[in-house]
Amino acid sequence: MGNTTYMAGTPRPLGSIDLGCSSATMSNKLCVQFGFDRSTIGERLNLLGLGGPAVPMIAAELQSHVIQPNVDTIIEEFYEALAQTEAVQSLVLDEGQVNHLKMTQRTYLLSLGQDFDTLEYFESRLRVGAAHERVGVSLSLYQSFYCQLQNMLLALIPEEIRQKPDAFSELAHFIVKITSLDMSLAIETYHSTEVHDLEDSITVCREESELLRRSLRFDTVTRVHSRAFVVQALEEKLVLAAKSGDPLCAVMADLDHFKEINDAHGHQVGDHVLHDVATRMVTGARSSDIVGRYGGEEFLIIFENASLDVARDLSERIRIRVLADPFVEDSTPLHITVSLGVAEAHDGDDAETLIRRADMALYEAKKAGRNRVRTELDITESSKATTA
Repeated sequence: MGNTTYMAGTPRPLGSIDLGCSSATMSNKLCVQFGFDRSTIGERLNLLGLGGPAVPMIAAELQSHVIQPNVDTIIEEFYEALAQTEAVQSLVLDEGQVNHLKMTQRTYLLSLGQDFDTLEYFESRLRVGAAHERVGVSLSLYQSFYCQLQNMLLALIPEEIRQKPDAFSELAHFIVKITSLDMSLAIETYHSTEVHDLEDSITVCREESELLRRSLRFDTVTRVHSRAFVVQALEEKLVLAAKSGDPLCAVMADLDHFKEINDAHGHQVGDHVLHDVATRMVTGARSSDIVGRYGGEEFLIIFENASLDVARDLSERIRIRVLADPFVEDSTPLHITVSLGVAEAHDGDDAETLIRRADMALYEAKKAGRNRVRTELDITESSKATTA
């Protein structure tokens, strides 16, 4: 038979891998990973009823009376039965791969039950399970392999032993127990992989959750806080300020003539300007202050422990910081200014109310010529002047 391919999405051919039974000098890496040492091996064997001085002799009988005389028959019948399964039918193996599988199976059978109380035996069985899991053999299919092998071995117990009820019972029970041991070790590797896969999935979920959290908390263009976050923060700060009696101010800031920048240079340049302005606002504010993008070219700033006069001074510092240096785009300087409106929290204010007053103060700054700071007191003075 020539080399052939196998279907996409199906397990890789087993014939090209080492199932871990043939190395005489293998390390015990998997035993270490799964916590097996002399003590835990003894516990596992006692749990399965594989302890006691007579067991090694029964293991030798399994080899001499059942496996060794029939090893070729077992392998042929095993692979004949295996070939009937849908999963194996989906694989197309060449003759070399099939022969490799049969050689590996022979090594496995001739080692079954031999020195099963050693780290080396446990390591080899763990490697068998890991190899099958790695190439995509399902756990249910793998368990069916062992059940098939178990039934074949039981059927091959010779008649002379069957004539001795005690001897037959001991050997039959040993076959069930030793194949159960091997299967249990292999299954551990499957479960370990499932745990690792689950841990990987949890990690991915956490990363996606963090990305979502950051997208909700931070504005993607300016990298300052999002509207939802800064408004919620203002609500929380208002509650704290009401309890403590500390002053709190909110500032609405708006870039002057920003539409002209977008129209003349495009939205990509506009986004760069928004990002740079936001950065200057953050550096102009105190570390305890909160800067967020409210929408478009508008920003909301929260000043904790700041009276109206202090907030006005801080806003003026931010205005100067934005104005200080022109923004350069393709060697063209863009002179950006910002108008700011300041309002101080009063008893009974919620975020919406305080933002509305700060926005009214911002309107006064715009009306007065832009590139300036106005407070809610200026609204009152403006109203008085209009009335007069």
